Amino acid sequence: MKGKNILYVVILLLGLLMISDNHLDNSFGDYLFKFIGLSPWTDKDETGLHLPALLGFSLLIFGVSCTVRTYRPRFPKILSRVIIGCIAFILICPIVSEKTMFLLKHNSKGINSLDFSMKDSKCNFQTVESDVKANCSFTIYNYGIEEEVLIKPILKDKYPDIENFEEHVVNIAPHRKHTFSVQFDGTQRNGTGFAGTLNKVGIELEVAGIRRKFE
Repeated sequence: MKGKNILYVVILLLGLLMISDNHLDNSFGDYLFKFIGLSPWTDKDETGLHLPALLGFSLLIFGVSCTVRTYRPRFPKILSRVIIGCIAFILICPIVSEKTMFLLKHNSKGINSLDFSMKDSKCNFQTVESDVKANCSFTIYNYGIEEEVLIKPILKDKYPDIENFEEHVVNIAPHRKHTFSVQFDGTQRNGTGFAGTLNKVGIELEVAGIRRKFE
């Protein structure tokens, strides 16, 4: 019986972990699904049903229900305590994950010492004939000791006619989170001209000749 009670708590914690986000706004459930070779979404381009969330909430509801039913005779206020604990866990996860990465990669260098948060990234576009100017905002985490990085935006398939964005070198202080704005010049194949904003823009980083894409 005791082992079964512990299992309910483990299921509750696993459900919480599946739906909680890290400091990059990615859920731990996403990482798990990608690790085993599955897409977290039922449709392409991160649309449709989010499978880690469905699985996580199912585990969480089952875990909370069983845990409360098991421990309520001894702890009458267990439900409110569990709810508060779940909320605290979800709120603290991004802070803990950020601090952990800075600690684990404190002395690292190279491309793997950097990370990118797509959550707040965006580009404002303005074209004149075939010339494109993009004012982009990015957030990069420098966990280690690198001091500069080469960057270039990735638009995926949102604006397929835009190409040839120039790369920029930006200076970054070690062990810091950096949010900055950079203007990129590119070209548009059809030259029709447009203006607009694209959120959650990807980025390509390069350090010491090694590139890494975040998209």
